[in-house]
Amino acid sequence: MQPNKVSPLALFSQPLQYLVPIFQRGYVWTIERQIQLLWSDIAERAIELTRYQELMVQARQNGSSHMLKQPRKHFLGTVIITDHQPGRPGEPITAEVIDGQQRMTTTHLLALAFRDAVAGADDIYLKQSLDVYTHNSAAYKEPHYHYKVWPTNAGRAEMSALAEARSVDKVCELYPILTIGSGRAKKRIRRPLLVEAYLYFYGVISMYLRGKDFDEVVPNKVDDALTELLQEVGAYVEETWATQWIHAIRHDTQPSLPFEDLPILAERIPLLLATLTDYIQLIELRLSPEDDAQVIFESLNARGERLTPADLVRNFVFLEATRANALVDVLYKSHWQDFDEAPTEKGAISKSKLFWKVEERQGRLTNTRLDTFLYHYVSMRTMDDVKLDHVFESFKQWWSMANRDVGNELARLKQSASLFRSLILPDRTTQLGRFAHNMRVLDSSTMTPVVLYLGECLTTNSKEFLACLQLLESYVVRRAVCGLTAKAYNRVFPQLLKKLSSSGQPTVAAIAQHLIGLTGNTQNWPGDDEFAAAWLAGTTYKGLRSAKTKMLLEALELGSRNTFHHEMQTLPTVPLHVEHVLPVAWREHWSSPGDENAESVRDQVLHNIGNLTLLTEKLNPSLSNHTFDKKRPEITKSLLSLNSYFQDVRWIAEGAGWHEHEIRKRAESLFNVAIKIWPHTV
Repeated sequence: MQPNKVSPLALFSQPLQYLVPIFQRGYVWTIERQIQLLWSDIAERAIELTRYQELMVQARQNGSSHMLKQPRKHFLGTVIITDHQPGRPGEPITAEVIDGQQRMTTTHLLALAFRDAVAGADDIYLKQSLDVYTHNSAAYKEPHYHYKVWPTNAGRAEMSALAEARSVDKVCELYPILTIGSGRAKKRIRRPLLVEAYLYFYGVISMYLRGKDFDEVVPNKVDDALTELLQEVGAYVEETWATQWIHAIRHDTQPSLPFEDLPILAERIPLLLATLTDYIQLIELRLSPEDDAQVIFESLNARGERLTPADLVRNFVFLEATRANALVDVLYKSHWQDFDEAPTEKGAISKSKLFWKVEERQGRLTNTRLDTFLYHYVSMRTMDDVKLDHVFESFKQWWSMANRDVGNELARLKQSASLFRSLILPDRTTQLGRFAHNMRVLDSSTMTPVVLYLGECLTTNSKEFLACLQLLESYVVRRAVCGLTAKAYNRVFPQLLKKLSSSGQPTVAAIAQHLIGLTGNTQNWPGDDEFAAAWLAGTTYKGLRSAKTKMLLEALELGSRNTFHHEMQTLPTVPLHVEHVLPVAWREHWSSPGDENAESVRDQVLHNIGNLTLLTEKLNPSLSNHTFDKKRPEITKSLLSLNSYFQDVRWIAEGAGWHEHEIRKRAESLFNVAIKIWPHTV
């Protein structure tokens, strides 16, 4: 074999056609499992390249360009191809793809989408240069000889259409959304996977070229009641522009692309092209004529399923144990057997009967609990933002940096796994469990490596550990209430890890000092004044949506009790529901506050935290929308501490009502509780 490190586009720059042998399976990559992740890696490399180029301009001015470190390249994997075979007159040079046809086909679809996404740009040279990567330009006998990748029979019609259409509208016209049957038997037929992949790339590339973030959350797109229901069963993911585009791909014959009316930023075309040609790599292994391609293919695909990070880590660690003449069987039973055999919790709704095989959501990706845990564990050990596809490589690199004792390392792994289990199955009668629940609702899993590190250094039942968690929660909650982004967390928490590691034993003071030192809206820790401004004037329910608002109110409920720090603080076992005291539909029974401006102010303030409470049972609509004098007695039936506010005798006085100034007064009262729950202190 002849190995060659090369970018995918470099493979396509040659006048060559890659043939996928007939015995290989068709295209199976999906947007959710592989393609989104690939584009995220590409977009991240493009961002890093932008920063590098900006720093290089500055460095050249002060003569320090030699000190700049080039951006890390993304390794896409390996493709194995046969030796190049010259074609007869009118035929292209060809090579068969023995392994890696999924990634090769996908990168070709990316190139086609890139070509079509810039079709309306003014730069003729760049547009024509993309044709080099998507079209063999010689005179050939057959039209399909012009295509860079020629798949198995199952995908040839789609590949021909995508290569020839040169327009997303034409592709959608050729592959419309079809519906068969009627009534309950009605069924929507999705576009082929090849077409879905092309359309996804076209959409995210188009957004990138217009300076828009495909991963940005779409504002006010999901119904609050549906959000709460989905989040309670662990199924809700905030809708981004990318997920909105995916939905359109699968539901609309002519999907509407976000931001399509904006102009393309000319400088982004060469930037993305440079990213794809210089910072995305794969290993091309070219077989010699004497190599038996069929035998190699069968050997590579004997198991038919790729090894997971957990598989690779387990095999590596126990190979190390074997080399060290350790008692492998004893080590396995003591430290790893639970990962392979532990049953899932009783009553869990899961396809898997094994605890660590249950799928767990991490951001927009879903992996087994064990792979998710290893992702966080390796991030904690390396103190870096590790990519899920790089977990094993990062683990192996970390392992090689010192002489490791397999028994000790497996014991540390098992100890961290116990804490991770507490984080994904929170016991809300404990402070750790309440912290874990709140962070899951806020989707703040990026701090998990920090929590694992604190648990290892301080032990999970120590006061210092729990006090550290309180500050971490304060940081995330305050930023959420202030409407600040969570995008920088993948830098904030690795930096915090490094700071804690360098200072020896981690302390509350060290965490507070680091968080207070963060500046800028992307990462600062809002102080009491900023927190108060957002708390008192913000539209909490609309800004956070119902699940996060409910989490805040539950924390306030426990925090308003005198025994807040007591370990057995519990909420009612029955479901709690968020209730607007001044109802959203206040116009049905409540008098108008005055003119249109006053009504607009009321519409704004009704979503403020001061107007929200919790009830163990939902009020029926007739009571929920009724006037305060009829609604208050129903609220005061509740034994929750939050609702004791409405039992004050002043509400019984004739004419007492619930208006804008009363909402603010209650928000101020709740804020005094909030700053105790989520302090900002050294």
